[in-house]
Amino acid sequence: MSTHNQIAIEIDLSTLDAIPKIIYVSWKTKDILDNQSPIILNGVSNLKKLNPNYILEISDDNDIEVYLKENLKSWDYIKIKNKKIVEKVDLWRLLKIYNEGGIYVDIDRYCNISFNDIIKEGTKCILPTYANVDFSQDIMISAKGNPIFKKVIERNLKKRLLLNPRGVFHLGPPLYMRAVTKAVFGKSYKRKPGSEIMEKFRALLTDAKHFQTYKEMLPNDSLIYKHDNTTFKKGNGLGKDDFYKSQNIKTWSSGYDTNTLIFLAILITIITIFLIIKFAF
Repeated sequence: MSTHNQIAIEIDLSTLDAIPKIIYVSWKTKDILDNQSPIILNGVSNLKKLNPNYILEISDDNDIEVYLKENLKSWDYIKIKNKKIVEKVDLWRLLKIYNEGGIYVDIDRYCNISFNDIIKEGTKCILPTYANVDFSQDIMISAKGNPIFKKVIERNLKKRLLLNPRGVFHLGPPLYMRAVTKAVFGKSYKRKPGSEIMEKFRALLTDAKHFQTYKEMLPNDSLIYKHDNTTFKKGNGLGKDDFYKSQNIKTWSSGYDTNTLIFLAILITIITIFLIIKFAF
């Protein structure tokens, strides 16, 4: 195992198959490639054009619902059934990468580099980092059956409740960072562990036989994109926020999931009945 100042890679991926040539993207509808937003033109449209030997699989909200229902135990599915779609996608992409292997990319990521120029022979998993903050979870690249993603799924399901008082975020980047570092390095690390530790992580992964990594500085410098004004497509000119508004997409932090609304309705009903009884007598 590689070592670097008392941090070591504690996992062996040598028995895994090669990374399948399939790219997973999720969106509310499957006609997203027709959109003329620069987000799409410089993102998923480029992704398709630059990777003709890859299958591009676009999953809509219904696809995600069906997949979760078919691939989760009954109680685990019940816990996520009434959650917002963003939370469902977070779990869905983990299951897709673990069960099938391949590449997951968020819809709002730019792309101008082919995966043929990125993925090296023998690589079984790529773990880019978001600056020195954490491991990126909006892009996932792995062979099927990777124990790293099994660990993340197990933690996600264990920490998931019918109601999440801490909100969606803690089941996303913080949990992903803790689970990935535990699986790879044998110890859980919180987000923002410091530049020295993140540099050690990347150095170890770079030296490891079956891993790759990259320090991403989004949105203009990532594993799959290097900004170039001369080739950037302006399209209809809509920026990220305007693009989401045009698609009637709310931010992940807005609104409440159905379980929370049901709980609040029950709580308000109980309080109302209590007050009626109290003041009636």
